[in-house]
Amino acid sequence: MSTHSWVQKIHSLPVLPQVAMRVTERIQSSGSTLDEISRLIESDAGLTARILRLANSSYYSVPGGVKDIRKALQFLGFTTIAQVVLTSSVFGSFKNPGLRDFPLLPFWIHSLAVGQVAELTARGLNLPQPSDAFIGGLLHDVGKLILLELAPDQLARIARHALENGVSFIRAEKDLGFEDHISLGVGLSRHWKLPELVEDAIRSHHGLPETKSGQIIAWANLWVHLQGIGASGSHDPEMESRARELATLLGLGPSVTETIEKQFRKEFEKAEAILGGH
Repeated sequence: MSTHSWVQKIHSLPVLPQVAMRVTERIQSSGSTLDEISRLIESDAGLTARILRLANSSYYSVPGGVKDIRKALQFLGFTTIAQVVLTSSVFGSFKNPGLRDFPLLPFWIHSLAVGQVAELTARGLNLPQPSDAFIGGLLHDVGKLILLELAPDQLARIARHALENGVSFIRAEKDLGFEDHISLGVGLSRHWKLPELVEDAIRSHHGLPETKSGQIIAWANLWVHLQGIGASGSHDPEMESRARELATLLGLGPSVTETIEKQFRKEFEKAEAILGGH
C-alpha cells in the first residue's frame, strides 16, 4: 500500500471524542474548577460510567460508594481522571479485538505502563506538564493499532517475523518491506490534532531522541519491556544497552530508578483497575 493510500485510510478513522480532548485540555489548565470538569464529563454518558466504575472498584474501596462525578473527581484526583479519559477514548476508537499473533490486552498493558512510567519519570526530573509524558507514553505505539484496524494480516506477519527472528518490530517491518508503524502513528497524531510532544514520542521512541521528553518516553518504553510488563510485538536484542544509554542521558541513577519503580508498582494497581473497565 502506498503512503498516499495509508494517509487516506488513516483519515477515514474516527477522531477522538471532543469531550475527551476538552477534558484533557481543561485538566491541564491551572484555572480549571471541579464543577467545570464534572459538567464536561457528565456530557458523555460512556465516560461517566467508566469513571464511576473505577471510583467504585476495589482499588479505591470508597466507603458508601460513589454515585456522582463530582465525588468521583474528589477521590480520584485530576491526574487519574485525565488518564482514564484519554485511555478510554483511545480504546474506544479501535474496534478490532486483537489477533493470535498480536493480542490486544498485553499491548494495552504495555502502553498504559509506559505512560505511567514516563509521567513518574517526568515528575522525578521536575519537567513542566508531566501529564504530557503520560499521553506520549500511552500513544507511542499507536501506529500498531492502525495496522490492527486496517491491515491485520500485515500486522500478524510483522509480529511473527519479529518473534521468530528475535528482532524489533520496526526491524521486522523493514525486513518485510512494509510502511513502518512510526509513520502511521505520526499520521494519526496529526489526524487527531494531538500535542507536538505526542508526535515526537511516536517518531523517536526507537532511537535516541534529542528532546528530554522524547528521551523519557523512549527510556520508559524500554524499561517496561525489560520488566516484562505487557507486550508490543518487539523483540529487540539491544533493549538493555539502549536503556542504559538513555538513563545516562537523563541522569537516572540507580536510586532514582529505584524510586520510580516503587512508585510505579503502586501506580500500576490503578492501571489494572482502569483496564478492568474495558
